[in-house]
Amino acid sequence: MTQRVYLHVGAPKSGTTYLQRVLEQNRRVLADAGVLVVGDRHLDRIHAAMVVREDPRLESLPARASTAWSRLVEQIRGWRGDVAVLSYELFAGASAEQVEAALADLEGLDVHVVITARDLARAVPSAWQERLKFALTTPLEQWKPRPEKAGARAEWGWRTMDPAGVAARWGATLPADHVHVVTVPRDAGDETELWRRFAAACAIDVPAVDPAVERVNESLGLAAAELLRRVNEHVGEPITGNREQALWLRDTLAHGILAPLGREPIGLTDEQLADATRRADEAVAALGAAGYDVQGDLADITATRPDARTPGQATDAELLEVAVEAIVRLLVLVRERTHERDAAGTPEALADDGSRILAIGKGVVRRVTAPRVEKRTVALQERIAELEAQVAESRSLHLRVAELTDVVTELLLPPRSSDGRVTARALNAYRNESL
Repeated sequence: MTQRVYLHVGAPKSGTTYLQRVLEQNRRVLADAGVLVVGDRHLDRIHAAMVVREDPRLESLPARASTAWSRLVEQIRGWRGDVAVLSYELFAGASAEQVEAALADLEGLDVHVVITARDLARAVPSAWQERLKFALTTPLEQWKPRPEKAGARAEWGWRTMDPAGVAARWGATLPADHVHVVTVPRDAGDETELWRRFAAACAIDVPAVDPAVERVNESLGLAAAELLRRVNEHVGEPITGNREQALWLRDTLAHGILAPLGREPIGLTDEQLADATRRADEAVAALGAAGYDVQGDLADITATRPDARTPGQATDAELLEVAVEAIVRLLVLVRERTHERDAAGTPEALADDGSRILAIGKGVVRRVTAPRVEKRTVALQERIAELEAQVAESRSLHLRVAELTDVVTELLLPPRSSDGRVTARALNAYRNESL
């Protein structure tokens, strides 16, 4: 039965995707050591965070989404091991009242909260990028992260990115040593150091865990980010609303097409740096004074200026180069998916109206997301093969035991035995005659 629960509640853009991939890749190894990775699907964790934050967007989702948090709580309580780890960064936006309600659902368990945090200056352009993927048109030079008062839906504002505020809300009713702050190391030389810090915070001591996972780079280079912003200025129907924007702007265009096109980092303005510096200094002081468990160095949070341009400094020639490459990549994807569909002889292949274009677009999304799905499928297939081998081995053992039982019975039973039992007399006769 679960004894301790570690809630990794944020912050966004602080290595959370990497940590979640390590947890997912090592799910079976951790389970064998008594550690549950909560949530069978990442989508369940997303929906659970929406439930906790009382997100009104749940009304437009399937009914199952509204029960995600209760299902995760049930999974935690039903775990046969001692430890459960639940990781999703947008729990960070919950209000004090919402946190209190969520922790009440875990009453009776030893709850710990884990918060990952990074250089707050570098978090600013990262947050701006995430907003771009949902049709933001404001240039970075004019943009500010939303303030705390913007509420639980300000997913890419100071409410979620400032670790001191997150710790204050999630740790308000917990002992200080049950609040763990994990800082993202400044030196990127050792890519697994963040995992080691996180594992120490969660008291995960499982040597078999492999922290070397494939990195999924969802960040945009400077020119690609500015190009997406300008595309957003012209995007309208039918690409409106979060679900449509996530499908087409984020998954298809940003992650699938633009992310591989250049790695130039993005800078920030003097005003943005000053704001981040002030907040970082205040956060370091507050976290240190609170006496929380710190894995890493709080100095990792202090603001430093990236040696980089801002997107407004991208030239028209740079944007044109990225735009041409993006068009080529989109054209190739549409061509490949069209050929695949036509070869399959689907009804969509015969359509010549808007449904044909929609089918092509959906194929593009499948193409973009296919590698992740395939990797998960391979892992599941390998596990099924292991289980089938275990079943076959067990069946073979049972058959062998049955054969041996038949042999012994035939040797020991008297020829005219009516009750089918191996008697002491028969056993003694067998010993005297055969040994």
